[in-house]
Amino acid sequence: MLSAVSPGLAATLGARFWFGVPRPRVAEDARSFLATGTYLELDVNGIRASGWRWGSGPAVLLMHGWGGHAGQLHAFVEPLTRAGFQVLACDAPSHGQSDPGRLGPRRSTLFEFADTLLALSRDQREIAGVIAHSGGCAAAAWALSQKPGWPVRRMVFVAPFGSPARYMALFQRALGLSDAAMRHFRESTERQFNFRWAAMEVAVMADRMKTPPLLVVHDRDDRETAWQDGADIASRWPHAELHSTTGLGHVRILRDAAVVELAVRFLLQTKQAPSLSV
Repeated sequence: MLSAVSPGLAATLGARFWFGVPRPRVAEDARSFLATGTYLELDVNGIRASGWRWGSGPAVLLMHGWGGHAGQLHAFVEPLTRAGFQVLACDAPSHGQSDPGRLGPRRSTLFEFADTLLALSRDQREIAGVIAHSGGCAAAAWALSQKPGWPVRRMVFVAPFGSPARYMALFQRALGLSDAAMRHFRESTERQFNFRWAAMEVAVMADRMKTPPLLVVHDRDDRETAWQDGADIASRWPHAELHSTTGLGHVRILRDAAVVELAVRFLLQTKQAPSLSV
């Protein structure tokens, strides 16, 4: 009804839902694990964000997904440090232990995720790898596209969110927004954040930038991000490979020992390969 009366107001209300961050459930074991790392305080465009470091050696960055937190990727830390990597993890603004983002409490953008990754890597001359989950994958790809020369040697995308257009159609149906309201939503958010939604399609980002070797791991039973997103990215990015799983869903895949081992083996190839300029 609001879409019919005032598409602009409906679009504003829709934006509150789109950029809203669900309240995370941080398990006690994940919180305890983060306490084993060295705490880092990050400055993300004036916002205090939390980070952690384990081990020493070439750096691997961990990036959680929308509504997630750094502790969700704890299963990767010990195998990576044992393999000789330094592991750096972070909470994006309005997530985990970080302060609210620019839009206020429990609201954020993937641009803030990307800026947090860049802040986390600020003191690293070279980054052996990035392991990202869900929306964190789109943020990592965006960071790569916005910072030529970001020295990332390899990337691992787990259950990637890769196509805003796909989810925007679902979002429109779920909220009952009219085509006019959705058009207003797209145009107003593009003006607000100075970007184009088409530029956020992760699969086609490879057409306009150099990309490092990429491993995509996606479960066919994922109910939050479509397996097709991962398949599309792997088919479009050069030097990319897709590993499909079954029965692990969207979050449990982060704790699967075989997935963790696959990611670590993939990143270990950086120690044999020459440096790649991206």
